[in-house]
Amino acid sequence: MNNSNFPAWWETTITVYNKFTDPQTKVVRWYKTVITGAFWKDIHEKVKIGQTVLETNSIICRIRKDDRFLEKYLWVQKPNDEMANYFTLGKGDIIIRGEVEDTIDEYQSGRRSTDLIAKYKELQGCMSVEESTINVGAGRCNEHYLARGI
Repeated sequence: MNNSNFPAWWETTITVYNKFTDPQTKVVRWYKTVITGAFWKDIHEKVKIGQTVLETNSIICRIRKDDRFLEKYLWVQKPNDEMANYFTLGKGDIIIRGEVEDTIDEYQSGRRSTDLIAKYKELQGCMSVEESTINVGAGRCNEHYLARGI
């Protein structure tokens, strides 16, 4: 991968948390990956409909092509002990701007995914992924993965 093709503003470090629900036990586990060289943008928009003004806040994050990335359907097929070697992007996953050490445990108060989002949302930026796009392949410049969320 040639990083020199990426603009200077692709310098953000992020922490991606991927959610996995075991289909047999229904136990929820989260897998964390720290990624450098990403792009992060907060988007604040106002839309006027008649006399009503609506404000929206969203975030986009672009992640450079990475050998650790797997599409969600491939990632969930990995054995549990191999999932931590890869990352994916899917609805409900969490991305935090910056490198963080937190571990998510949905069964322990203060360590649930909602606690993590509450902790980092205003502090340094955090999103719950709503949609993602894989922008890699022949003919593409600056191959990357795009995540949008709130």
